[in-house]
Amino acid sequence: MKHLTLTIVILLISSKSFTQEISLESGLNFSKYIYSNSAGKSNDNIKPDTGFYSRLGLGLFQLANQKIEYGLSFQQFNATGGDGYENYNWNTNYLGGFVKYQKLLYKNIIGAKLSLDFLYLVSVKQKIGGKTFDLTNQKEMNGTWINPSVGLFVNVVNSNSFGLDVGYNFSYAFKPSNQGTETLSYMANQVYFKLYLNPYKKEVAISDYERSKYIVPDSISKNQLALEQDIKNLKFEINLLKQTPVSPPEHTVFFHLDSYIIDKDQYEKLEKIARYLRNHPTSISTLVGYADDTTGQTEYNQTLSNKRAKSVQEFLISLQVDPSQCIIKGAGETSQFNQKIYDSNRRVIIILTPKK
Repeated sequence: MKHLTLTIVILLISSKSFTQEISLESGLNFSKYIYSNSAGKSNDNIKPDTGFYSRLGLGLFQLANQKIEYGLSFQQFNATGGDGYENYNWNTNYLGGFVKYQKLLYKNIIGAKLSLDFLYLVSVKQKIGGKTFDLTNQKEMNGTWINPSVGLFVNVVNSNSFGLDVGYNFSYAFKPSNQGTETLSYMANQVYFKLYLNPYKKEVAISDYERSKYIVPDSISKNQLALEQDIKNLKFEINLLKQTPVSPPEHTVFFHLDSYIIDKDQYEKLEKIARYLRNHPTSISTLVGYADDTTGQTEYNQTLSNKRAKSVQEFLISLQVDPSQCIIKGAGETSQFNQKIYDSNRRVIIILTPKK
């Protein structure tokens, strides 16, 4: 228990420094006990039951250029039973930590994930004939457990400030250490929803005097970005209405801090570009990715700019654009577009030209 407490404290402290996303995943465990006694025989009277589970995501860290989420985990693996004379049940509570990797697979809506929970038994109660027994010290149930799981999810909401996923996991929990003469493991089907927030992260530490002197207020910044985008969209629409073989002007897809996931409010412009490319098969789109140079290391930002360009390429190909019409280039970090409004530097520029 001391090791579990230390792990939780470390997670809570580190999350204050590294958190880029806070999430809550919560749902139901439809659990099945896989049990055998000292003779190696199972008990057919043990039936599956429903429990609760929850994961509190505290932050993200980078591993081999992949984002890994970490946080706290709570799991219940419950079961019922009966032998024809009386009914009984087991209610377990496990607490620990988790790490999780997930990836969007189809149009940034459907994805898959892998999770690994490290759990410690907090309590387990058995009820038989109206009496309750504490089994916390039972060797086959107590101690540290490992709980890997695999699942699928659907992104229902993905705004600038929060998101919502719904999904399904299959998990298998086991105790790696000796369980004595009896053995037990848990197999569970999980259905869940996940809420996540993208908290504001301060870009550059400057004094209040410098901020008032150099930084454009948020309301003006947003209006300026919106006006810039409206002008580009208007130019693009006019070009499409002309329906001439002349390529439309370069277009821009913006991204959030430390992200290469295309936001839903960028879909419409990409669908128009895809339509243009399908109608003009002799055109080439050069996708140039950029990252903001005020955060992150140069090498990491180069990788991030590549991934942003690759995301746009995959999105266009998913809309039946010929892959030979999409050329990607990661330009790395920059501040050339705006040295004060950092969001405008996190972009992919799409340049349409005729094939040579």
